Amino acid sequence: MRRNRVLLLVALGLAVGLVVVLRSRSPQSNIPERPAPPVEKPRKSALQSDAEGYYIPGYAFTVGRFRFASFSLRPEGLVTFAQTAAGIEEPAGCVEAVIRADTFHLRCDYPQVGIVSIDGKFLTRLATASLDRPVVSAVVTVRDPTGEILYSARDSFVWHPGD
Repeated sequence: MRRNRVLLLVALGLAVGLVVVLRSRSPQSNIPERPAPPVEKPRKSALQSDAEGYYIPGYAFTVGRFRFASFSLRPEGLVTFAQTAAGIEEPAGCVEAVIRADTFHLRCDYPQVGIVSIDGKFLTRLATASLDRPVVSAVVTVRDPTGEILYSARDSFVWHPGD
């Protein structure tokens, strides 16, 4: 009896071992495994220096019959004045636009006002969605064609996205 039990246990062990061996040797599926979806890289926030839009001064000032309205860096350097009587805004392109991640320089010829220079630095490196927070500090200088300074002051500017 004891011998039968031992033979039964050995036979059972061999059967289990055979099943394990046969399962590990089963044919592989012909369907290729799907590759894992690509891992999305976290978005890099845009630099304020690359943000398209315009900058509005915290302090309104006029030169002659024109009120300084805004300036833009992207998509192109522009300075905008508005006629004080009519309120019509007129942009003018800048002949010089040097824009770096932390500072910028614009020089724009505005025929009715003169030569406008804006030298500024970004107060925040990354573009912000907060439209009421100053993001630029800049010195705006307006000279007449002879070089006489008509206006020069430092101001802070808030950014608005382009239309």
